Amino acid sequence: MTSRISIAVVVAASFLTVGCQWNKLVADNLTATMDDQKRSFYEEPSVAHARAGAPALLKLLDGFLVSSPDNPELLVRAAELNCGFAMLLIEEEDPEWASALYQRGFKYAEKLLKARLPGYSDARNIDDLVAVLAKAGKGDVGPIFWAGDCLGGYMNLNREDASAFAEMPRVLAFARRAMELDESYFYGGPHMFLGFAYGALGASIGGKPEDSRMHFEKSFAVTNGRFLLAKVYFAKTYCVQVQDRALFEETLQEVVDAPDDLAPEFQLVNAASKQMAQRLLDRMDELFLD
Repeated sequence: MTSRISIAVVVAASFLTVGCQWNKLVADNLTATMDDQKRSFYEEPSVAHARAGAPALLKLLDGFLVSSPDNPELLVRAAELNCGFAMLLIEEEDPEWASALYQRGFKYAEKLLKARLPGYSDARNIDDLVAVLAKAGKGDVGPIFWAGDCLGGYMNLNREDASAFAEMPRVLAFARRAMELDESYFYGGPHMFLGFAYGALGASIGGKPEDSRMHFEKSFAVTNGRFLLAKVYFAKTYCVQVQDRALFEETLQEVVDAPDDLAPEFQLVNAASKQMAQRLLDRMDELFLD
C-alpha cells in the first residue's frame, strides 16, 4: 500500500512539474502576442473603452509573469503598461490606484535591472547608481526608462510624502541615462520626462525652466509634434512655472484642435491628451496669477 502511495505522489509531482514547465513555455512564446495587445491598446480611439479593458490586460501580464517570472520581454512590457495605464487613464480620478500601478511597474523594471546590471542591487547611494547605469547598453534603455518613469510618476502623486520626494535624484539618474542611450525611445520619452521633471519644480527646489523647455522642444522634434502628451506636460509644467498664460493657452488649444487621426499608432495617448488639455484649459484661472 505504501509503495502505491509513493508512486502516486511521484506521478502527481511529475505532472505538476510538466505543467509548470508547459506554462513557462507558453508564457515565453507569447511576447509577440503581447506586442499585438500593446499595439491594440495604444491604437484604441476610445479612452473609456481603454480604461475599462486595461485592467484585464494587466492581469493577463501578471499571470504570464507568474509562469515565467524572469522573462525580460514580459517584464519590460509589464512596466510600460502599468505606467502607461496609470499616467493616461487613472492619475486624475484615482491617485491611490495610480500610485499602486506606478509601484508595480517600477518593481517589474527594477527586477530586470537587478538581473542585467552587475552591482545594481548593491548601489547604496546616487553615485553608486549612476556608476552602475553607466555600464548599461542601448538594449537596457527600456527598463531604465520605465524605472524612472514609474518612480517619477509615483513621486509626483505623493509629493507630500518626504520619502517619495527624496527619490528625485534617482528619477533624474534613470531619465538622464535613458536619454544618453536613446533619446528617441518611446516617442522622445526621455526628453519629455526630463522636461517634466525640470519644469514641475520651482527654481528654489531644483527646477530648471529653461532646461525644461529645451528638453520638451527636443521631445516635440522626435515626432514632429504628433505625440500630444508632451505638449500637455509642457503646458502643465513649464508654462505654469514661468506663468506664461498665453503660451499655455496656445499650446493646449493646439492639442484640443488636433485631428483625431493625427497619429493612429498612438491614438489612445492623443485622445487622452486632448481630454487632459481641455481640463487644464478649464482650470486656467486657477493656475495663473493675472
